[in-house]
Amino acid sequence: MSIFKYLHEFQEDILFLDAIQQVECKYYDLCVDFASKEDAERIKAMNLETYKGELETSLLQAMKLSKKKQARAIYYEYDLDNNWDSHFFLCSDYRPLAEQDDDWACDWEDVVKGPYLPEFARIYSENGFDSSRKAIGITLYLIARTVCAFASVCYGTDRSVPLCIGFHDQDPIVRINTD
Repeated sequence: MSIFKYLHEFQEDILFLDAIQQVECKYYDLCVDFASKEDAERIKAMNLETYKGELETSLLQAMKLSKKKQARAIYYEYDLDNNWDSHFFLCSDYRPLAEQDDDWACDWEDVVKGPYLPEFARIYSENGFDSSRKAIGITLYLIARTVCAFASVCYGTDRSVPLCIGFHDQDPIVRINTD
């Protein structure tokens, strides 16, 4: 069982499941199966409203700046190993998922600081990325909640440029809206 198999499924889940809640439920269930109900409930109990508010503020700032810079995409990146610290990168290039080349996200014109989520970082640090079945379940659910929080903020905004998300060094990057 590879965590990367599930990471590749995120793209389909975001685009094709009927609601963000379905995505969260899918990965909650995986966390219960791979780790425990207690672990899944601990992650589910984290209130992300403040985080989402900070995400929205930073996203709107990034969108405004992207119009000035004529960015072709906005890439939101968070760092699992550094307090879930995040940035919005305004990219001068973009390639669709079908091209299987996310190097465009390294070619950015400007950056906007995003929020951090130390509560998720603490939970993540207890088990690491994929050192065990339990770690995989927990990591996937933490990532799913992060992606879903970002997607829910994006759905309420102008999506005239592709909006994408990934953790540091993630491949492929998840597209929230398609090009």
